[in-house]
Amino acid sequence: MAISYSLLSKQNAETSNALIEEFASSSDFAELAKKEGDAILARDQEDADKLQVGIDYAKEKGVIDPNYVPEPYVQIDVLGKTPDEVSDVIVSHVDKQKSGGNDAGSVIVLCGLSGTGKVRS
Repeated sequence: MAISYSLLSKQNAETSNALIEEFASSSDFAELAKKEGDAILARDQEDADKLQVGIDYAKEKGVIDPNYVPEPYVQIDVLGKTPDEVSDVIVSHVDKQKSGGNDAGSVIVLCGLSGTGKVRS
C-alpha cells in the first residue's frame, strides 16, 4: 500500500499498519520503535505503581473490598487487526458469557499500553 497524504490524514489503524509494513525492513525504524516502546513501558509502569498506591489506600479506608478478586483478563492479540475486528472479538466474548445464563449487564475494561488506540470514535 502506498503511503499517501490521504492515508496519513486518517491517523488510524490502517495508517499505522501501512507505515509498519512500509518500514518493516528499516533498522532506523526498528531502533526508533524500540526507543519509543521502551519509553511507553516506563511511563505505563510509573502510572501502574501510582495507581496501586491509590488502590491500596482505598482498600485500607474500606472504599474497596480488600478481599475482592477481579475476573481474569481476556487477552486479545490485536496485531494486524482492524478496530472493527477487535470489537467483534470483544463482543463475541461478552456474548459467550451471556449465553451461560447470565443476562445481567456487562462492564468492559480495556487495558493496554499508552497510545495504542483503546478509544474508538
